[in-house]
Amino acid sequence: MRCRSLALIALAVSATTVALAQSGGATKSPQGEQQPPPATFRTEANFVRVDVYPTKNGTPVQDLNADDFEVFEDGAPQSVQSFEHIVINPAGPQNQRSEPNTIEESRQLAANPRNRLFVIFLDTPHVAVDSGWRVREPLIRLIDKILGPDDLVGLMTPKMSAADVVFARKTEVMASGLRARWPWGQRGTVEFDDREKLYATCYPPLGGGLLSPTAAAMVARRRERATLDSLTELVNYLRDLREERKAIVTVSEGWLLYRPDSALSDVKPAPVDPISVDPSGRLTTKNRNATQPYSRTECDGERMQLAMMDDDQYFRDLIDRANRGNSSFYTVDPRGLGVFDSPLGPSAPPPIDVDARNLRNRMDSLRGLAGATDGLPVLDTNDLDKGLKRISDDLTSYYLLGYYSTNGKLDGRFHSIKVRVKRPGVEVRARKGYRAATATEVSAAKAAAAAPVGEGMASLHAAMASLARIRPDSRLNLNAVALRNAGSAAPSTVWVAGELSSGPGSDLPRAGGTIDVTVSAGGKSASAQVTLAAGARSFAVPVSLPAGLNASASQLDVRARMTGPDATGEGLSGNTSVDVAGSESPPMLFRRGPVTGNRLVPAASFLFSRTERARFEFPAAAEVKPGAGRLLDRGGQPLAIPVTVSERTDEKSQRWLAADVTLAALAAGDYAVELTVTNGTSTQRLLAAFRVGR
Repeated sequence: MRCRSLALIALAVSATTVALAQSGGATKSPQGEQQPPPATFRTEANFVRVDVYPTKNGTPVQDLNADDFEVFEDGAPQSVQSFEHIVINPAGPQNQRSEPNTIEESRQLAANPRNRLFVIFLDTPHVAVDSGWRVREPLIRLIDKILGPDDLVGLMTPKMSAADVVFARKTEVMASGLRARWPWGQRGTVEFDDREKLYATCYPPLGGGLLSPTAAAMVARRRERATLDSLTELVNYLRDLREERKAIVTVSEGWLLYRPDSALSDVKPAPVDPISVDPSGRLTTKNRNATQPYSRTECDGERMQLAMMDDDQYFRDLIDRANRGNSSFYTVDPRGLGVFDSPLGPSAPPPIDVDARNLRNRMDSLRGLAGATDGLPVLDTNDLDKGLKRISDDLTSYYLLGYYSTNGKLDGRFHSIKVRVKRPGVEVRARKGYRAATATEVSAAKAAAAAPVGEGMASLHAAMASLARIRPDSRLNLNAVALRNAGSAAPSTVWVAGELSSGPGSDLPRAGGTIDVTVSAGGKSASAQVTLAAGARSFAVPVSLPAGLNASASQLDVRARMTGPDATGEGLSGNTSVDVAGSESPPMLFRRGPVTGNRLVPAASFLFSRTERARFEFPAAAEVKPGAGRLLDRGGQPLAIPVTVSERTDEKSQRWLAADVTLAALAAGDYAVELTVTNGTSTQRLLAAFRVGR
């Protein structure tokens, strides 16, 4: 489907990262003369860098010197200590661009103030299919024009987490993906995800049509908030990545910025579902006779929540966060000259005056986001190349100033910055300000820089690195855990959990199917089979390994294939691997949330939603004693989120230590569960990294 196609583009970009480029090299003057590498900035806590974009009549001014600038912090004049004019030259052929080896290296390059950073944000829910076609080539030409040899660019959609964005220099994969998978826009289509289908089921149309007015309003509000959530998450992520300017090129047809709607909240609630018993014998209020089980009580709760949201204020908060985080939005409306806002179908358009007001509001939202963050809007034009050239010209050069703040207080407050140019007629765009560090943050940073990476942090980094294997676009995810007999180094059993995607374009299985699981190594294999119940989307099955299969193998390959009424063509398939040479085993995963009701079900993806409860089960020998559990952020700092530790023994007498975490209080990002265990006099930490989406 279209959303999955865009995810494939982003994942393919990550696959092109092949070599680490050198940073901090010499720059060139406008005349092309080679300049010596700039002096390295000192790292005192009160040193502030400011990137400045001066223009005159819309054209960058490139002949200024340090004496032409005046910098004020909280109204007090500052003395410019370092000055650098950075001119961006074309990057040249793709095969001459070097790439970082890893995601971590790409983030280090992104933190270099001399490497510009771009994110192409494709607002899939708010772009029509034909608009995606129209903007693809101008967007590719923009990327080729603005990228210099050290610049980095990433691609993001609302379906992605900001942590999934991979910054790269080569754009061939991104360009080919945009050309091959251009039908990525969802606006005006009949493509709905599972939650939106739930709204249509709870509030069916009375006189035909795709969606009732109530369901349509809920879908529109949910999609707009998802986009604003995604942009807010991106701004926060880029703020922590670097202080210097970040350019977010946002391709969107704009937003209506919904406010609280009493008419939607006053809709007559649907009749309360009767309490019944599900196939497992548990009480439930979900309608078992529906094609996709649903709860009207759950629908009414979400309707009230969506009716009360205030996206207009949320949008203002986004602008404030962007300015504080030094991110500039360059908004691009791919429609060209807009006459009508609503597409001609499949639903009837609103009255002409309402449609005109909606079009104006969408344009104003794009214009306001760009103008308030020192970016540029490309709106209401059929010549997208000309409009995007303004963005390219705007970003061809800038000045990097540095000063030591006269305010030496480590107060953690936001300090405003104002930059002026003495030359008349020159307009200046620069960062609005910065948040000062606190004494505690400075001390922690110095200690972290001085201390070597310990074994504990190395384990955490390794666990976090494993999250790169998350594939949100995969229709069948697998997770495998190897179990060893007492006194044996070789595994005797592999527990395999599988999970069918429930995202857009991946309906839940209705009639079930058969899962064939195979574990192989060195030409030998073992298999097991499990039946997927109707309506279920996950399974867990043990695979017993015969003697000799794992005698010399350091890795076991695991494959699963689903056949049955819901598996079209040759069936769904997935694969993973188990590292049996390492001393630590990954955990079994379980999730519980709105879709699963009160049941814990097996999971295979380490990506969870904030509406879920996650369980991590580690295999343990009889003599191992569980200790305390805690939740860590990406940097290893403990969070005040309770972790419930328990244990169980399965039907095969295998003992498992479990850690349960409720994710509602967490923001989108990467985390790790840590479980301390003891075995006699020795203590060990068990780690499991996971990702929380929206």
